[in-house]
Amino acid sequence: MKKTISCIISLGSCIAVHSYAGSATGTLNVSATVVPTCMINTSPTGTPTNAALNFGQIDSLTKDFKRDTSTGGTQISVLCNNSTAWQVSLDGGQNSSQSQRRMGNGKSEFIPYSLYSDSGYSKAIGIGTKDLTGTGTGDLQSLNVYGLIAAGTPIPSAGSYADTVTMTITY
Repeated sequence: MKKTISCIISLGSCIAVHSYAGSATGTLNVSATVVPTCMINTSPTGTPTNAALNFGQIDSLTKDFKRDTSTGGTQISVLCNNSTAWQVSLDGGQNSSQSQRRMGNGKSEFIPYSLYSDSGYSKAIGIGTKDLTGTGTGDLQSLNVYGLIAAGTPIPSAGSYADTVTMTITY
């Protein structure tokens, strides 16, 4: 038995095959081109969101009624890649008359309102003008819009009033 095992072991060492492999190197070129891009009203992951400006309940217009998107709604969000210049314009909404934005109740009654880009209500956002500007950072940028219903506006019939303003980002 010992002779058989040693013979098999000896035979195995004689049959060993040596293999040789060569090698060569090369390169893999990896590239991408980043084009300027922007999104408006989006989350950091690109999920669409809606901005909102809610004036809340109005019971008197003996003084200016003011709200902004940080306290009375949802801010406008802009997401542009780094160093991309952008401009946001707001249209007149669904109920505008000449140069006045208005909320309507669907029954031919309206509440006029104005939009501003500053908390002092001195920089009006015109209809279709590019009053909101900036440069992309690659991160989400939030913009406040300030709304004003002027004192002395006649109070219309009770009910819900609304408007939809379309925002356009140009970059």
